[in-house]
Amino acid sequence: MTALQRSGRLHAAPRPRTPLRAVAPAGSARADWPQLTRRRASLAAGALLFAVVLGGNVSVHASTTQGQFDLERLRDSARQREATYQQLRLEVAELQAPDRIAAEARRMGMVEPAKVTYLTPTPLTSSPDEGPRAGVDELPAEAAQSWGQVKPHLGPRR
Repeated sequence: MTALQRSGRLHAAPRPRTPLRAVAPAGSARADWPQLTRRRASLAAGALLFAVVLGGNVSVHASTTQGQFDLERLRDSARQREATYQQLRLEVAELQAPDRIAAEARRMGMVEPAKVTYLTPTPLTSSPDEGPRAGVDELPAEAAQSWGQVKPHLGPRR
């Protein structure tokens, strides 16, 4: 009897064959392929995240630098306007100087009076109770004569 007959395989039905597939040895790169795919994906995601964070950082720094340039430009403009303001204040002070006003008046033909008369209000010419025209009808005779002399020199009313 042969070995095949003893084992009973001679007349046994053949087993169904499973499709063959290639299996890489345990130490080869093909055996770790699903793990390598996950590693590559996580490395790619990490690199993408790093690039996004780096781009955001560069964008923030560029924006900050642009803001600093704008601030410096505004400060320069403020300094220039402050200098212009001070120059204009100096011009106004020079134009308001009494000596300049007197010189301009002389240039226009005005002369200084020989005598200065200061007017003081009296109860006849002004009264706080009756308004601005109080006492006009009650002027003394000499005031009425003065008014008659002054009125023609005032010119027509506008």
